Amino acid sequence: MDTLSFRWRGRFGHFLRAEANRNALTYPVPPRTAVLGLLAALLGLEKDALAKELADAQVAIAGPVPARFWHRVKLRKDPPAALPYRINKGQKGTATDEKATLINQEWLLAPDFLITCALPEQPERFAELCGRVREQRWYFSPCLGLSELLADVEFVGMELATLLPEGDYRIDSLAPAEQVRLLPGDGIGVQLLRMPYSVAADRVFTHRSLYLEHRGRSFPVRTAAAWRVGDRVMCFL
Repeated sequence: MDTLSFRWRGRFGHFLRAEANRNALTYPVPPRTAVLGLLAALLGLEKDALAKELADAQVAIAGPVPARFWHRVKLRKDPPAALPYRINKGQKGTATDEKATLINQEWLLAPDFLITCALPEQPERFAELCGRVREQRWYFSPCLGLSELLADVEFVGMELATLLPEGDYRIDSLAPAEQVRLLPGDGIGVQLLRMPYSVAADRVFTHRSLYLEHRGRSFPVRTAAAWRVGDRVMCFL
């Protein structure tokens, strides 16, 4: 299977947790649905492409969990007053009140993820995606969760992914909990997360439990779903 790898990074990131309330917590790493949204933005696909054109995309996510901090955001409920057609010298603007709400958001600091993806059933679209990432040309500006948090997408390489036989491996990416069995290991910190996996056309999300190593280190598992991509061993989501 042909794969494309690229780095997805920026100053800040925010991937809203499904269970978050007024205090907007973020996932520590991007969910699969966020990666599909990025691919759709690069290719210029419509919003429903996540549920249709990209539903069968293979995605692997690797990288350490970024530091997190709280940021207070002002969300305006009413748009600001319209500008007048004529502005007089010395005019200081309007005194029209604007309703606003301050909420707390948890943001990721300097997120930097390695994304490996494949479109095995769509070779032409995959070739277009590879060309766009390599040449840094896309339809919509890539972001890290929120449209205001612009991101860099840096081409890493194109490699052949080979499915490995069932056995014990050290996985360099997130791993689906139902496809792997954790093995003992020293100096690792693995967390079980439940994150969005897919989304239907009516915006109904499906979730999946994933294993994540906090510092981005490889961790030992027994699995029949390991793939070798270059010098890395990964699980596709």
